[in-house]
Formats: sequence, C-alpha cells, structure tokens
Amino acid sequence: MKTEAILTQTMEQLERMNEALGALRRELLPGQPKKFAILAEGPLEEMRRLHAEVEFLTTKIATAAPPMA
Repeated sequence: MKTEAILTQTMEQLERMNEALGALRRELLPGQPKKFAILAEGPLEEMRRLHAEVEFLTTKIATAAPPMA
C-alpha cells in the first residue's frame, strides 16, 4: 500500500477516535469525571499512537518527494 494511502487511513482513524472521545465526553462529563478519565485512557493512547504514525508518514512522504526545480 502506498504511503499516502496509509496516511489517509491513519488520519481517518484519528478522526474516528476523536469523535468517539467527544461522544464519551458528552455522555460522562461533568457528572462522572473519574469514570471519563478511566474510559478515555484507551482512546487517548490510541490517538497518541496514530499522531506519531501521522508524523512519521508525513516525514516519509516529504523526504521521498523529488526536489523542486
């Protein structure tokens, strides 16, 4: 799979995780902040991983691009 396609998929996953976290936030905050904190740990960790992957893929694409004339 091309790097650009992987980057697109990764960005879509990051957006979905952000939406899921937002729904969790709306459902639990401000009434149950401790429960939210516990349940948000997994999505936040996954979002950090996806963010790192986006940075890696972006760098890979930028360094693979031919120099501009």
